[in-house]
Amino acid sequence: MALPIATLYAEELKATMRGRFAWIGAGVVLLAMGGLATLSTQGGWLQGYGILAYGLVPLAFLPIAAGLMASPRTNRFVECIFTAPVNRRDWLAAKFLVLFTLAAAYYIALLPAMFVYTTHVGVPLLLHKYLLWTPGVLLAEIAIGSLIGLLFIGRSVMAPIGTAMGLLLAYVVFIPMQEVMTSQGNGATRTGHITLASPAVLLKNALGFTLGIRTIPSHTRMTWISFAVVVFGSLLLAAWVFLQAQGVETWEATRPQRWILGLALLSIALFPVIFAETTYDGIAPAQSRAPQSRFGARHGEAALVRSGAPISRRCCSVILNWDHPDILANRSNRRDLLLLLPVDAAKAVTNFHATLEGGEGLEATADSSSLQQAAPTLETRTYPNDSGPEMPDGHRLTASWVLRIPVTLLPRNPWDLSVIYPLHIAATYAVSGDPQPQSFDEHAGVRSRIGGAMVQMALAGGILPLCCFAAAFVRWRRTR
Repeated sequence: MALPIATLYAEELKATMRGRFAWIGAGVVLLAMGGLATLSTQGGWLQGYGILAYGLVPLAFLPIAAGLMASPRTNRFVECIFTAPVNRRDWLAAKFLVLFTLAAAYYIALLPAMFVYTTHVGVPLLLHKYLLWTPGVLLAEIAIGSLIGLLFIGRSVMAPIGTAMGLLLAYVVFIPMQEVMTSQGNGATRTGHITLASPAVLLKNALGFTLGIRTIPSHTRMTWISFAVVVFGSLLLAAWVFLQAQGVETWEATRPQRWILGLALLSIALFPVIFAETTYDGIAPAQSRAPQSRFGARHGEAALVRSGAPISRRCCSVILNWDHPDILANRSNRRDLLLLLPVDAAKAVTNFHATLEGGEGLEATADSSSLQQAAPTLETRTYPNDSGPEMPDGHRLTASWVLRIPVTLLPRNPWDLSVIYPLHIAATYAVSGDPQPQSFDEHAGVRSRIGGAMVQMALAGGILPLCCFAAAFVRWRRTR
């Protein structure tokens, strides 16, 4: 790096963080992302926190870049750049380097929590794609934001930041819109082409992954070219505008230059919309080792409770422990499996035989004496307000039998910090007064989590925020 650019870069970087609340603001943002967002993530980390931190927050660099590039115009500092013996190209290069440094700092801030995650789970495909998606999105947003910031000459940063915020909202909305339209077979329609104006959608297609559907473009060459046109076209146009088309006080562009600027803006905006691939006939690879769900959001007929605990009044769901996700992965967990038999409590149940089969790494075992009972020990469950199970003759039970089976669950090889393992429960039994044996068949799920993983990730994500708060404290002590 040339000495003038290095000097300007160092001074611009210091000036960026020289504000009284700059370090505090950076610390709050990083703490919210690294700590609080991790702890508040429900379910799998990869789909929740991952999409937020690796996909959506990088889009916020659009208004950040626009504001940093437009601010020298508002505080009149740009007049010094145009009139002082400082090469304006060097200053612009230093300003770009400052933005890239901020983007790199954010990317580095994501690594501690990611390292904790990979220690427990490994690196699934979706996380691998995130690690490539995020720097690409950051680069695109810095390029577009810088262009927006340099296009505005005025005494306020509200115009460039407002424009950038409008584009940001559009880019965010285009991500789920493109996924929904593609899942419906409308990815190649005019609206489907418009969603490709978002660099996040464009890069997602180029990398060949999805967030919630199973279809990706079969060809990506034109998509990569479109992404390059957006990024490098925006950077080159921003540099040309600042160096050739603007003066100290206002625009100094000639009529041909204004035509060049207008056509260049139109070309950058429309190139991906027109030329990016929309042949969504490829099958997306599996995001992780998670199995395909074999159960839906229906009412269940079984539950998992702590040993000796009664059945919950809010029972039941197809996720057996949906209200108590306390089963830890890679550990033996003693629980009671409660089967809600659709049998009137006035009738006797005999000859009970059951089998348990866990899937995708879940080991479910029980004593043979609990699975094979000639005269099982039963509990009753009452149903108020005619809410019991419906019988074949149309009436609803007011009281039925509940059978308790002590089980040991050992979830192995988790594919996320919180996962749902499949569990198949099959049973047969005889009911007094009914000559035919009755059957019980339930495809359910057991939610398990890696103990302490979320707290570890939150602590890891809080390292850099604490450094920012320490820097803010040191600055306060020096300047108070």
